[in-house]
Amino acid sequence: MSTFEYDIASMQYGMKQGKCQLPSTGLTRQYTTSKVYEEFLYAGTMGGEVCLFHLYTRLYKGSIPISSHGLMCFAVFDGCLYTGGGDGKVKKVNIKEGSWTLEKEVQLDGKVISVSPSIDKKELICGTSNGKIYRVLTNDLTYMLHTDAHVNCIHDIAFPLNSNDNFATIDDAVLYCV
Repeated sequence: MSTFEYDIASMQYGMKQGKCQLPSTGLTRQYTTSKVYEEFLYAGTMGGEVCLFHLYTRLYKGSIPISSHGLMCFAVFDGCLYTGGGDGKVKKVNIKEGSWTLEKEVQLDGKVISVSPSIDKKELICGTSNGKIYRVLTNDLTYMLHTDAHVNCIHDIAFPLNSNDNFATIDDAVLYCV
């Protein structure tokens, strides 16, 4: 884990790196994505699980299997984890108060490579390996195909500040603004 720490002597920030404590055996993983939420680091793996680390103590807290064929992306907000997997599923997992409960899941076309919440957090924009973009409502995961114009895998989707109407996408070929 890396942290930025302010050095008063040089009057600048420097990066300090430290190791996380892991179990002595059985946790060799290839990490695909990560997010910080509250005091935890959530790290997705190619094995399809989320590994949880406490930020301040750097202790491994556990791992939760979420998806088959790898966990490609996720978003975490409002006490829920929204995951995109290599199996093409988007899942909503309630993580409030340490109870991990699967609330809903939907099957999309292709691997779900990118999950980005809109500014108001009412919907997700999901990009797939088949070049499709889906709009998924966060409350019940109902979805609709938004765009089928990309010819390659969509790697990332981002909204500008204070706008739910526009977003940018990055695929294997080019950057698009929609």
